[in-house]
Amino acid sequence: MSRISKGHQIFSACRHLSNLRAAECEVRAQQLPALQSRACSSSVDSVERIRRTRPSLDQSALSLDENGPGFSVPDKQTEISTLENGMKIATENSYGQFVTIGLFARVGPRYDDGYTPGISHVLERLAYQGSRKFPTRSNIMAVLDEYGGLVDCQFHREVGMYTLSVLANGLDKAMEILADVTMHPQLSAEHLEAAQTATMFHLEDLDMQSNQDLRLADVIHKAAYGGSCLGQPRLCPDENVQRITSEELLRYLKARMRPENVTLAAVNVDHAEFEALTRKYFVSEEPGWNKLTTDSASGASSQAEVTAEYLSGFYKDDRKMERAVVHTNQLPDVAHYSLAYRSCSYREERDFVPTCVLNTLMGGGSSFSAGGPGKGLFSRLYSNVLSRHHFVMSAIATNYPYADSGLFTFNASCSPSELGRLTEVLSAEVGRLAKDPFTEEEVSRAKQQLLSLLFMNLESRCINLEDIGRQVLELGLRESGQELHQKILAVTVEDVTRVARGLFDSPPSFGALGDVAALPSQEKLMQIAHASTQPTSQRTSRFPFRLS
Repeated sequence: MSRISKGHQIFSACRHLSNLRAAECEVRAQQLPALQSRACSSSVDSVERIRRTRPSLDQSALSLDENGPGFSVPDKQTEISTLENGMKIATENSYGQFVTIGLFARVGPRYDDGYTPGISHVLERLAYQGSRKFPTRSNIMAVLDEYGGLVDCQFHREVGMYTLSVLANGLDKAMEILADVTMHPQLSAEHLEAAQTATMFHLEDLDMQSNQDLRLADVIHKAAYGGSCLGQPRLCPDENVQRITSEELLRYLKARMRPENVTLAAVNVDHAEFEALTRKYFVSEEPGWNKLTTDSASGASSQAEVTAEYLSGFYKDDRKMERAVVHTNQLPDVAHYSLAYRSCSYREERDFVPTCVLNTLMGGGSSFSAGGPGKGLFSRLYSNVLSRHHFVMSAIATNYPYADSGLFTFNASCSPSELGRLTEVLSAEVGRLAKDPFTEEEVSRAKQQLLSLLFMNLESRCINLEDIGRQVLELGLRESGQELHQKILAVTVEDVTRVARGLFDSPPSFGALGDVAALPSQEKLMQIAHASTQPTSQRTSRFPFRLS
């Protein structure tokens, strides 16, 4: 997804801002004291000065069509190459004094089968705790501080990434640290204990938050896929944290961090230079887990990839959440509910982009959102659920696309006593997808919002890096922002209708978290879900889905 020129975006933003401010000043000058009027005029003058100092742009670069704004600016090319050991590298030039590099690998809960569930969560917390050349985290950060360095590590359900951002003159040292941290991590008892402590702290911190998206995602994935593959927990179960050993972590790394499972990506780095550094630090040296004997690495050297199987199920986690105290008041107890259907893989080109548009169209958010432009106030879940039912605290649609499956979820929360009503309200709104037509206006709005989010996010160097790394790792190529822009504009009402109706080709899955005593049974939930998709005159007590 290559990026629109930042200068172009600043120019456009300044032009619209100056027009808005000028109109604002004209009104306020009649109502407010002269001092405020002069302040607004000064703001307009400042914007005009910025606009005048920007380089002139070829106006032919801007175009409008019936589908919305289009941008005819040159794409930044992503260079991709594959080394002799199967490792891929990808780079893209950018602007600024900082470079961002990252290692992307096929690690995460999807690949935790055969290991202690939650092992990838502990491995994520082990990142940057120490390595062969840099024994402690303090040693790592002391070196990176010289180059204004920042580090991050995130494991998603089927990909993990280690990233670093440094000043351009620190690229060599950043590559050395990245290689040592990922290929030679410290796994002493002290480092393992630090990772386990960090994992437990993360879990305890999540329990005290009102936002339970991560836990609810684990719940609904377990309901949809069972306890294996995509159904493995992203968050390590409390009882498993201390069970994970250094040897098991080494076996996991040996199995998952093979060169063909790894992609190295960089933004604002010359490709030839990056390839030379990759060979120097990642190819010429053997990883630390190669010291494992055949016996100790049994079963880990070549695991067959498991295909995700959507099972449709029901799972509830009735854990008691510890609530943080704000001033003298404790945050209220909240029950969380998730309704999910199987959706498409990101490899299904015909349906993937329309499904993204559908996700944006359904939207949602929290009842405590400050609102404002682009906050989804016109989305269906916001308009028809949050705005009309006072007891609903949040309602949001999320699509999870994977290599061979996908899960489209509708999550909502409320007071535990209202959970039964919530299931009916949410199912009724979701059921409209099967019978009510979409309007050209709402589809067009969703497309424009999706485009805005796409290009706004790609202005971030770190997000751009993640996009490059994950696309090249999973697809072997990189679709540019321009290509995706055209695909989004090409989505029609019929496309959105097709993927929306397609959700109901498979039975739903149900998940709940928190105080769920008032949650209806699986059979009752199935009846509610089925009835919501039927025309009012045809609703009966029968439902076609077979309970597992």
